[in-house]
Amino acid sequence: MPVNAHTRQIIELAWSRILGLDDGAITEASAAGGRRLEVAVEDDSGEDDQIATFVRLYGASVLYGPRWLLDAARDLDDEVLALESTMIRLGAEHSARSLGEWVLYYADDVPDLDRSSTVAVSYEAADAQELEAQCPADDITEVGLSGLDSTFTLIPDDGAGTPTGRPVAGAGYEEWQGLIGHVGVLVRPDVRLMGLGAYAGAIAMEEAFTEGLIPQWRAALGNTGAQRVAATLGFELAGSQTTVLFGQ
Repeated sequence: MPVNAHTRQIIELAWSRILGLDDGAITEASAAGGRRLEVAVEDDSGEDDQIATFVRLYGASVLYGPRWLLDAARDLDDEVLALESTMIRLGAEHSARSLGEWVLYYADDVPDLDRSSTVAVSYEAADAQELEAQCPADDITEVGLSGLDSTFTLIPDDGAGTPTGRPVAGAGYEEWQGLIGHVGVLVRPDVRLMGLGAYAGAIAMEEAFTEGLIPQWRAALGNTGAQRVAATLGFELAGSQTTVLFGQ
């Protein structure tokens, strides 16, 4: 089921604050039929105006970036602008490179979670780092597990508290605006497709809910594995995000 109206408003509030809008801006835009909002980044430091992001959320959309990009994109449909290739083309003269094209999911309920008797949950950052040491570099970069605000690492256990192996999976969340818990999951390559990622993700979601945060899942476009995990955990599709970097 889609998230309820109250949860949706909190999600819209969080993104309004992330993108530098008034608190009710995205909610109002969605209610008005989904008009596009623009946030022009005017920063004389030459740093903040090097990034641009296009977010679609519950029918509304926001383009955040330098003024020249907003002008170039104004006549483009949202479906076209959301494409990674479009953003790169618009920024070609500014050495544009993609930081990602993602789909956004949210949940307002905790998935059913039967505690395992074969893996224990560690809250120690060192165990998250040990898991990362066993995973491909691209996966480590995408998830950023050890850098998240809270981490939950699964370690094989004999049921009596004694570890019987190295970490097999982990999840965590990063707090956004004190409202959203951005969830990431990392699974050791040799034990994938065994449900460990979903189990770790459910633990992270439960902990995020406990802290009063709405869980967010962000999957790279075309990453069917991440999208399957989202469905298993009860996340509902809400929009997309495409981000590019200029002049780097």
